[in-house]
Amino acid sequence: MSFKVLLTESIAVQGIELLKRGAEVCIAPSPLLEDLLPLIPDADALLVRSSPAAEVLMKAGRKLKVIARHGIGVDNIDLEAATRLGIWVVNTPDANTNAVAEHALWAIMHCARHFNRAERAFRRGDFCVPGSLPGLVQKLGYSTWELRGKVLGLVGLGRIARRLAHMAGVGMGMRVKACDPLVADDVFAAAGVERICDLDTLLQDADFVSLHIPYLRETHHLISTRELALMKPDAFLINAARGGVVDEAALFRALREGKLAGAALDVFEKEPPDRELPFFELENLVLTPHIAAMTDVALINMAVDAAEGVLDVLEGRMPKYLVNAEALRNARHPK
Repeated sequence: MSFKVLLTESIAVQGIELLKRGAEVCIAPSPLLEDLLPLIPDADALLVRSSPAAEVLMKAGRKLKVIARHGIGVDNIDLEAATRLGIWVVNTPDANTNAVAEHALWAIMHCARHFNRAERAFRRGDFCVPGSLPGLVQKLGYSTWELRGKVLGLVGLGRIARRLAHMAGVGMGMRVKACDPLVADDVFAAAGVERICDLDTLLQDADFVSLHIPYLRETHHLISTRELALMKPDAFLINAARGGVVDEAALFRALREGKLAGAALDVFEKEPPDRELPFFELENLVLTPHIAAMTDVALINMAVDAAEGVLDVLEGRMPKYLVNAEALRNARHPK
């Protein structure tokens, strides 16, 4: 039996070679709908990164049995449509856990040490004047925070948040608290994380708030004007989860008006963002282009896990990471 797998973008060669053991691999010229529609009718599987997989594309894929997400979040995939059409959706929730946790910890340290502001000032020549550098640092207001004893508030306690909790708690001596109504008490205990039962209390307590939740209808703009006002004025917000969880207009106002010390964003409500993104004018903000999971190891892990998920479905095995189990009753079985 011969299968065809359509990739919206190229992935690590290890994943492509794995797919080629059981299927023909086609890489689209771009992830745009107009480039995918001519190719999808013959595809048994679709592998996407962060580009949309909408119902119109699924309906055009008459043979489509599985959609694989090269990553964790599936908010770019119309899950309701996939489930109704009997298309299985798989993802790679373990593949980039360490990479994103490391990024979040780096972002916390970057904010605590004012690296952005200090480096810009150094390049401008602000420190190239007579006097000791340490004295100038203090005089010019660039003294920094130590993380030991500071409170890290995690919104969500999934895989990445638990890994970050270990790095920050055990490694940096931070006091780690979290809010996640879907996680059992024994998971909190095993992670060494203090349970906070409501988001408002967590926001008021934390020196650093790090977001680790999916983007859903229920989490849209979870962090907006009211929530930002609850945070300490010298606190920092870290978001390497999904852009839509944060109300960007509200965050911009809070940062511009000095109601929040700073933030680090790796994800945005619109991706790619506009060239005129208002955040670009702010100095108390660290911006990265959705790079948290783009490490050498994580890219291979995501490619291999996504490929394995595709082949499992096509070859009649239960995939390890099935997102929409409800699709089983309508599944388009390989013929």
